[in-house]
Amino acid sequence: MNKIRKSAREPLGPLLHNMSVAPQTVITHQGGDRRTYGEGWVYCLPDFQGSLDSARILALLDGVPTKTKSKRAQIAPEADRQLRERINVHALTLPLPPAAVVTDRCLQGDHVCDDLLSVVTVLAKSSGHVYLRDKQPNLATIQSGRRVVVLIPPQGSLP
Repeated sequence: MNKIRKSAREPLGPLLHNMSVAPQTVITHQGGDRRTYGEGWVYCLPDFQGSLDSARILALLDGVPTKTKSKRAQIAPEADRQLRERINVHALTLPLPPAAVVTDRCLQGDHVCDDLLSVVTVLAKSSGHVYLRDKQPNLATIQSGRRVVVLIPPQGSLP
């Protein structure tokens, strides 16, 4: 047997009576200007003019003149392989834990790394939220102006 409402004002159920009321509560959160856990290490790639492919990164690391874009395109697969290899080897020498939380927000007092190979290594092995030393390098994340702040846990907190 179908139940028919007598008027449009009659509620349909206990949960639907409040559907047209605008919300009265607004919740916001803003992080503070201090870090409550560990210390930050900033890895930031400077702004470079033009495209930043593997061949150009290798040339910058080796301090040799950069080839033209067409010549770099011819050696791209080999340059990708060489850069990945250098990144993987260098990652093992960095004083970072195997996994660490990352952010793009740096604070006053954070340590800044100015070694280009270390910066390239951390950028290639970091996502938007985590640095993983043993993951395969993602060369697409090596971008001019990109900044990663690796949060290093306090001494004694790692097993």
